[in-house]
Amino acid sequence: MILKTLKIIIKIIKLIVTFILSIIFLILSTFLITNIIMFVNSRNHTNLDQPKEYAIVLGASVHGDSLSGVLKARMETAINLYNKKLVKNILMSGDGTDSYYNETAAMKNFALKSGIPEEALVTDEKGYNTYATILRSKEVFNIKSAYIISQNFHLTRSVWIAREIGINAEGVSAGEMKDVWYYSIREFFARTKDYFQVIFKVTPYDEKNFLF
Repeated sequence: MILKTLKIIIKIIKLIVTFILSIIFLILSTFLITNIIMFVNSRNHTNLDQPKEYAIVLGASVHGDSLSGVLKARMETAINLYNKKLVKNILMSGDGTDSYYNETAAMKNFALKSGIPEEALVTDEKGYNTYATILRSKEVFNIKSAYIISQNFHLTRSVWIAREIGINAEGVSAGEMKDVWYYSIREFFARTKDYFQVIFKVTPYDEKNFLF
């Protein structure tokens, strides 16, 4: 009797372990497949010498009115595209709703000091995350073609989202950044999150959302 009971318990444990492993495999497969889809469909289609409407600069941290290193590199890249007449306007997106911490105001000031005319500058103060930034660029600012500017780790997701919602987009690298492994791991999960947000047409939060 005891032996029979033990056999039943072992069988149940094996079933539970098999079920758990199957779920883990399914989850990991989902992350992997969505990442592959984004990589395949976000590669640049043309040389980066075709004029577009906008350069979309994805926000990053600021310190008062000073840009962080990664954000400064993004802005310098956008300004270079404007000076080469490859874009007519620069959309600067980020967290711009706090009077004590304002990414878009700092970005705009940097552009003005670099000689970009104010009429060529557009700010989106509610670009709290990548998905919100790209979606709002289409739905709020009616952008149809753009160069999207960020560091390499970030471009796959950004460009894929833009193309999926109907923006003729190419990615322009503003270089790499420190702790690239951390950000690469973070992006692995963020790509899957945004893949399903695009598929299910999720409305971005109209408030600060610090996830990816």
